[in-house]
Formats: sequence, structure tokens, C-alpha cells
Amino acid sequence: MDECIFCRIIGREAPGHVVYEDDDVIAILDKYPINKGHILVMPKRHYRDIFEIPPEALCKVMKVAKLMARAVVNGLKADGVRLIQNNGPSAGQVVFHFHVHVIPYYGGGYRAHRVELSEAEAIEVVSKVTEALRKINEDSSLKGDENTAIS
Repeated sequence: MDECIFCRIIGREAPGHVVYEDDDVIAILDKYPINKGHILVMPKRHYRDIFEIPPEALCKVMKVAKLMARAVVNGLKADGVRLIQNNGPSAGQVVFHFHVHVIPYYGGGYRAHRVELSEAEAIEVVSKVTEALRKINEDSSLKGDENTAIS
């Protein structure tokens, strides 16, 4: 889908800060984050919304969304995290490629307004979150914890 910005990022035809990627799912930083560490998790295959995505693909996306939630809490020391998924323009969907927002929250709530992600913040967040992911995967493989690791 040439007009879909997420498909172009997945195809490496447009820039995006990748935090996680496997054969089916990718997680990138939101270009206009609500809070530091705002991540978008999506299937690599294009599905318009919740009504189009097959259950198996939805499960894979949600498994990664859970992992990203843990990683932003551990890596960025967030106090909490919110998962949001919008369907249709009236519900706030802007990019029509199914995706889940993983938004970390800190003691002060959220930014008063959304600003474009700076390169410095992107580098810092990717570094901290990927390090947290590495630790999560190491810990879960040692414990045999299937609820946290992605295999």
C-alpha cells in the first residue's frame, strides 16, 4: 500500500525509529508522542482496522504490545502505561493501518501538547527500551516465563 505511511516505514521506504521487529510485527516510536516513549505496535501486513485484522494477527500484535508496555515501564521508569487502539476517523484513527498505541505515563500525567519527536529523544528511548527488552528476554528465558518473552 504505497499511500500507507506505516507500510512505507515497514518497507524501509520512509524513516521510522524501530524499537522491536519480528517476522509479523513491528514496533516504532510515534512521531508525535503523547509522552516520552510512546510506541506504536502493528502487524507488518496491512489491515485497515480491528474489523479487518484476523484474530491470529491481532494476538501477535497484542503480545508485542504487552512486551512493549513492560519495556517502557522498566526501561523508562514509567509509573503506568495506557494501551489505545482507534478504529475509524470519528474514533480518532488517523493512519488506516491497524496499530496499538503503548503510551507510558509518569507522575505528571501527559504533555500539554504533542510535539514532533526529536532525534535525540528517539535515540535515547530506543536505547533504553531495547536494553529493557534484552533484560526481559534474558530474565524470562531463565525463568521459563512465557508471559513476557517473545519467541
